[in-house]
Amino acid sequence: MRSFRAVAAPLILTLTLGITNQSYALDLKALLKNGGTRVEREDGTPLIQYRDTEPFVPASILKVATTFCALEALGRDFRFTTTFYRGPGNTLYVQGSGDPSLVSEELNSIAQKLAVLMPRINTIVIDPSLFSPEIDIDGSSASLNPYDSKVAAFVGNFSSAALTRRKDGTVVSAEPQTPLTPLSRQAGLKLGRGASERINLGHTWQVGTQYGGQLLAEFLKRAGASGTLQVSIGKVPADATKIYDHRSSKDLSEISQGLLKYSTNFTANQLFLTLGIKKYGAPATVEKGQRAMAACLEKKVGWSDFHVEEGSGLSRRNRVTPTQMTQLLKSFEPYKDLLNVEDDFTAKTGSLRGVNTLAGYFYLSPSEPVRFAILVNSNVEHSHKYKVARALRDYLLENQARP
Repeated sequence: MRSFRAVAAPLILTLTLGITNQSYALDLKALLKNGGTRVEREDGTPLIQYRDTEPFVPASILKVATTFCALEALGRDFRFTTTFYRGPGNTLYVQGSGDPSLVSEELNSIAQKLAVLMPRINTIVIDPSLFSPEIDIDGSSASLNPYDSKVAAFVGNFSSAALTRRKDGTVVSAEPQTPLTPLSRQAGLKLGRGASERINLGHTWQVGTQYGGQLLAEFLKRAGASGTLQVSIGKVPADATKIYDHRSSKDLSEISQGLLKYSTNFTANQLFLTLGIKKYGAPATVEKGQRAMAACLEKKVGWSDFHVEEGSGLSRRNRVTPTQMTQLLKSFEPYKDLLNVEDDFTAKTGSLRGVNTLAGYFYLSPSEPVRFAILVNSNVEHSHKYKVARALRDYLLENQARP
């Protein structure tokens, strides 16, 4: 294939087709609307460049960086371990590990084992000390949206619940596998009558942790455990006896695939904080996560002059360039099977108010893969990122077809 000239400064690329003498114009300034892009070959040769060394807010394409660093530090086969202890007075202690995959099915499986090991439980004490109590993720708020769920060492169902408020005002679980708890019932009263919605329960980490404990208590009841099963937050005492280590049924590769497909902010920041623990020890803090991410991206990808505030892309303080994103995608290639595929783009999307991004891979031919990054920091339609990606791809396909 004929080499395509790298474009740095011109705002409009004009392609003349040899057969029809018609021009195919690519107006990058109009398409990108305060943004930048880079498309490059597998060997790094640039095909299209526009403001590709300028920093922009990345939104959720930053999750590619978080996933990459987690996989590199922990390994594809890594599994979170939640540890359970027996204490005096039929007390069950739960040592959280930051596992983001403790959904209803997982908690039910745990309860089935615990009910045999400890058939009577009066108190469930959740120990959240692996995470600092002072964690505040920039960009999150106290809304009902699940993407605002607070991180914690132990939570259930991403600290959210799918609920229905019937027309008579009663609240029920909208998921057959998930029992209603006192906290989810109370939260469901915020819904309008006749509404069904998944909502954030964890306006504070304490609420999310308490909700995880309440879910576990309900599943223990279903599994046949007796006792009052009251939930509180505390610490595992030195004289408690370990009775069960639960390793997540999903390894990090599976967790990462779900994170990238559904763009789960909670999971991304659980991994971000776990990275900090891995490199600098417990308790997890935002500052440790930032340092661990920066070290990973500098050493393994070659980034410099960037800023990672948190791991999900929620923060508008995050700053990366299109060139840095394509550098990351080169390093990420061993894991690109974890990315979602849409319109033949293997990519991750990102969206915030006034931010529209896309980064990943596409093919110009079966033997010609390319990497690309699009970062737009202006108010555009949600689908604009794919409009730009298709325009770039079509331009390159037309160009390589030229005699």
